Amino acid sequence: MPCLHSPRLPSLLWLVLVLLLAAAPAQTGEPAPVGNAGYHVAASEAEKALDKVLHLSGKDPNLLEFVLRAPSYKPKADKGYARFFTKRLLDDMAAQEKAAVQENCNGRYVAGELCGLDYNPLTCAQDEPAGAYRYKTESSAEGKAVVAYKWPEEKDKAATFEMVEEGGMWKVDAVRCRP
Repeated sequence: MPCLHSPRLPSLLWLVLVLLLAAAPAQTGEPAPVGNAGYHVAASEAEKALDKVLHLSGKDPNLLEFVLRAPSYKPKADKGYARFFTKRLLDDMAAQEKAAVQENCNGRYVAGELCGLDYNPLTCAQDEPAGAYRYKTESSAEGKAVVAYKWPEEKDKAATFEMVEEGGMWKVDAVRCRP
């Protein structure tokens, strides 16, 4: 054990201090949400494209009407929605909506009734989060990415998205809501 007057004591104290600082979590000024391991605000181009789509789907009901091919879709209010999605996704979403209308209202929309999907099939939720969505790219390759997303206050992911790059833009190709 070094003596209190040992010339090595300051060196040992500095070493301990450096090791403690290296092990301490970084402080960003924003509290880390529960279960945030690896999740962050949209950073990659695929994550940013997905973030834009998810936020727009919560603010612009006509976007969901377009995606679902619902009769209430207003073509004159379209803001170029098709650029965000692949044909595969649009066909899949329309099929889900059609199945819900068939099950709930015998295949026809009925005024005043909830016939189609009763949630946003892009966010896999009925509401909007209190804060910014969090993302984690689970895999990526040339022109393809699998991105998970979660709400800031939740510990588990809400959905996983397959993203593809077409014509220089990232598009949503598939959505898998958590079970």
